[in-house]
Amino acid sequence: MMLTAVALPALIGAAGFGVDTAQWYMIQRELQHAADQGAIAGAWTLAYKDTGSTYDNRARKEFANNLGIAKTYATSITPTVKRGNFQGGTNNSVVLNAEVSVTLPFSKFMSSTPTVIRVASEAAFAAGTVHKACLRTLKKGAAGTFQVGNGATVIANCGVIAISCEPEAIRIDENATIDIAKITACNTDAASLPSTFTGELVVDNTIGNYVNELYGPQPPADEPKPPAYDCKNAPKKGTYTITPGVYEQGIKIACNTIFSPGLYYVKTELDLTHNAVVSGYGVMFVLLNGATIKLGGSGANGTGDGGTIRSSLNLTPPTYAKLIELGYSDDFAKKYENVLIIADNTATEVDHIINGNANMHIQGKIHLPKGNVKVNGGAQAADGVCFQITSYTLDVSGGAYLYTLCSQEETQSLESQPGVRLIS
Repeated sequence: MMLTAVALPALIGAAGFGVDTAQWYMIQRELQHAADQGAIAGAWTLAYKDTGSTYDNRARKEFANNLGIAKTYATSITPTVKRGNFQGGTNNSVVLNAEVSVTLPFSKFMSSTPTVIRVASEAAFAAGTVHKACLRTLKKGAAGTFQVGNGATVIANCGVIAISCEPEAIRIDENATIDIAKITACNTDAASLPSTFTGELVVDNTIGNYVNELYGPQPPADEPKPPAYDCKNAPKKGTYTITPGVYEQGIKIACNTIFSPGLYYVKTELDLTHNAVVSGYGVMFVLLNGATIKLGGSGANGTGDGGTIRSSLNLTPPTYAKLIELGYSDDFAKKYENVLIIADNTATEVDHIINGNANMHIQGKIHLPKGNVKVNGGAQAADGVCFQITSYTLDVSGGAYLYTLCSQEETQSLESQPGVRLIS
């Protein structure tokens, strides 16, 4: 009994100290969680360019909202929030430090001063940036998503972007002829450029976060389904006129053809490679269910009868005003204005070809999120007008000629997604 009496205070004290230690760790864990959430919230605010609340107010608010039990035991909480420099950057992180003074029942018998628990957290961020380019590739995690082979020519002062962060995602051979004002890559290794390149190389690793959200619309239930394309229906030695609608069997040109203004929903294939003059002004082709396109042709160049038809293939997209005139809504017109060819949301990669001795006069946006576009030798893909290609991959092979001329106002944008990660 005497030994028990002597040992009892120590046993009770040890048990109490164990309880207090568990409480300290619990408070530290909750405090660290709150600091992490505060730093992340502040970083996201800066990643979105400090819209709304300032980053420090947002960080403090999230810190306070996540304190949980720690707030019950803490007599004072005074977080400090500041900008940090992560991996050589400047002001590209948010650092939050906090401490609490905790007084617990048993530990206060051992010390007259409260126990101080300190935590720190840092979150780095990268703000989204708007980049402009008329030639863009969307495939991630692969090399050679944008390629220009020896002997090929690409003239695109409106810019090139490839979002893949793999080495040589952009691969331009030494003997290619290029006139490109700006190339945007995920990192320096992602762009293999010839020594003759005199433009600007922009590096932004956040473009790897870009997610395409633009796809072709599905045809309305009441969309017309015209007769299958058949040149037998054309006047003798005349020109076949085709009207908008859903083409279940695709469209394969076989004679001189005029596309009336409107939307053409095409399944299987859109083949415009026949030796004929093809024109369409104010037209948009929607590729459904993995339909392919072939652009090209030969021998019909310059046979436009001296009118508005200037070459073998002549296509322009609908403007906003034309879409409104055709009866589409304001939202639809804003979304699809100046789109010439667009694919629906298919998950399968599709191969598309621009080939032959083609002299094409095309304008507008070609948007193929899962399309692998190849421009073969001998193809002249434009006549110095503004056309833009967004594709999964783009390969301009030897002898091919790709020429587009868009102003800054016409050139489409790609906004890299902002990113935040907790680093300590």
